[in-house]
Amino acid sequence: MLDISSTYNHLPRQLKNHYILARHGFSLANNDNLICSNPDIAIPSTGGPLGTGYGLHEKGKVQVKESATLLARHLFPTGSYQGNNKEPVKIFCSPFKRTMETAAIIQETLNHQVTFNKDNMVQDPTPNLQLRERWFGDFDMTSDDNYHICWQDDGLAPDHGEHSKHNVESCTAVCDRATQFIVDEIEANMEGKIVILVCHGDICQITATAFMHIEPWRQREIKHVETAEWRDTKEL
Repeated sequence: MLDISSTYNHLPRQLKNHYILARHGFSLANNDNLICSNPDIAIPSTGGPLGTGYGLHEKGKVQVKESATLLARHLFPTGSYQGNNKEPVKIFCSPFKRTMETAAIIQETLNHQVTFNKDNMVQDPTPNLQLRERWFGDFDMTSDDNYHICWQDDGLAPDHGEHSKHNVESCTAVCDRATQFIVDEIEANMEGKIVILVCHGDICQITATAFMHIEPWRQREIKHVETAEWRDTKEL
């Protein structure tokens, strides 16, 4: 298998923490079949179809709670935390409204479903722009049918979307920023944690390829992460 850790994948083979990749729930943008990748549009609590920003659709909120309940059972099958690690679970998320809302539901659900003591309950999610959605360039705020054009470009050799005619962020650029964040902000500062990264479809897929140590443009070859779904990177 190709070892790409020295280029755009910064993840070492041995990691200090246990990572979960979680995609946001069904959003207002999803409901309108829109690509919404511009932070200036996707972060604020204004605009959008309801005037409250491009957060979660009510359907998405239900999805996330159900998925987070399954995650709680997966991570803590006994229903309680048995260790002595202060804050055993850390949540980081994209600052987009839909991911912030998703992360908050995951936090609330874990604290409700799992017995923690006061010193190790799941704290508020930490947003970081490095976990933002892939930038879809000229296709931003257009039909989500245009995702398929981007994914087709990703798969075409020898370029693999590196010089997009539509100004779409390359898979290698997404991989670079996501894995650099993991190494610099998480691996360098904590150990033995369960780390939940709440982000978006393409960055979930691309980050999954990094944990698998395969080329990021192969993201569409692996099982797709649907809205509100999560992946345990130990099982990739």
